[in-house]
Amino acid sequence: MTRRPLPTLAYDAITIEGSLFNAEWLAKVAHLEAPRQQPHDYAIPDGLNLRDEIARAWRMAQAQWLKFQPTLATPGPAAAERFVTALLETVGFDALEKRAEPIVLGERSFPISHTQGHVPVLIAAPNEGLDDGHARFGEAGRRRSPFGLLQEYLNAADAALWGLVSNGLKLRLVRDNASLTRPAWLEADLERIFTEERFADFSALWLTLHASRFGCPDADPADCALEAWRQAGQQAGIRARDELRRGVERALTELGQGFLAEPANADLRAALIEGRLTPAAYFQQLLRLVYRLIFLLTVEERGLLHPP
Repeated sequence: MTRRPLPTLAYDAITIEGSLFNAEWLAKVAHLEAPRQQPHDYAIPDGLNLRDEIARAWRMAQAQWLKFQPTLATPGPAAAERFVTALLETVGFDALEKRAEPIVLGERSFPISHTQGHVPVLIAAPNEGLDDGHARFGEAGRRRSPFGLLQEYLNAADAALWGLVSNGLKLRLVRDNASLTRPAWLEADLERIFTEERFADFSALWLTLHASRFGCPDADPADCALEAWRQAGQQAGIRARDELRRGVERALTELGQGFLAEPANADLRAALIEGRLTPAAYFQQLLRLVYRLIFLLTVEERGLLHPP
């Protein structure tokens, strides 16, 4: 039986940082192989299919990008707001509301610009990098980046779990994350997607960030496809690590005993007996060999070792 190759993240305009998703799981979503991916799960009317809806959204998004391009040098976030809200409408965010006041939680203030249900959406200007500190996103005289503001809000708010931040050039999916030293996100380079006409990247983005993926507005924020996918990906990763650990143990035993049993390896046996090679050093050499083999087999299996 021919083994099916593992799915890989073949989308140059999409970046995964941290442990939000793994590349294999995102590829499953892009290939419609994940749970909750029937047309009705995306609120697609009867008689239509997902691919047709994505193609329609792509044409609409391209038109909005063409309108946005001449305004990139315009100061302020207004142009980006028009583009990002129109773009998000093509992925189901048709009830996005602009907030007049910051969200206040206890003594803290979070100037989130838009919301739809329990999904916060922060829109910055094109010249405001998502990771660059700016006074208008700050609090009590402290500068904050757009990403930092959204992350801090998600960490503080019980009613929100996932959110989006964009400056029109980049669009980033963010989740509640207790670790500020190990950020996690999924980011789409919108400029590359539209200028290079990367429909496949847009399709993967549409399937991942559609409003239906965030759950119903009146439901628990954790009851959503994004959270189910994240948990499933983590479980798959745990199983893979367990299998890898057991495989490494077996390989160390087989190789270690095999090298010692080989009649031609008298020098190796003598070095261990005389103490010129300690068991710990021998183990480290075996471990290095095993992980080199794992690396080689992985890149070969994913088609990264040689061109077709």
